[in-house]
Amino acid sequence: MALKRSSKISTSFSMSSMTDIVFLLLIFFMITSTMVHPNAIKLLIPKKSTKKVVVEKYVDVRVTASGKYYLNGKRVSAGNLEPRLLNTFARADKSIIKLRTDKKASTGDAARILDIAESNGVKVILDIR
Repeated sequence: MALKRSSKISTSFSMSSMTDIVFLLLIFFMITSTMVHPNAIKLLIPKKSTKKVVVEKYVDVRVTASGKYYLNGKRVSAGNLEPRLLNTFARADKSIIKLRTDKKASTGDAARILDIAESNGVKVILDIR
């Protein structure tokens, strides 16, 4: 009796199912990435660079590279910064903070002033030199 097996194991691999999975994952990540909104500070950037903004009623705040704060030229400690800013706004008719930072100053120090301004409804102008 010469019986032969008629079933052979196929060694070929079909890539069509793999491409379907890749496209489904691509669509999934594209849809979910549009739903993510990072927490960021909204900046209003002027359209033209030729305009100069002259502000008379501002409080000058400076942040140095070593993390020191200066309010209208006088040094202020980090813990005393918010009360002194609010006191300055209450005493004078000033309504804007002019923020100037050194190039090597920490962004966290500048963000602290931006958070104080946002929580108290005060506008901030960045003085870049």
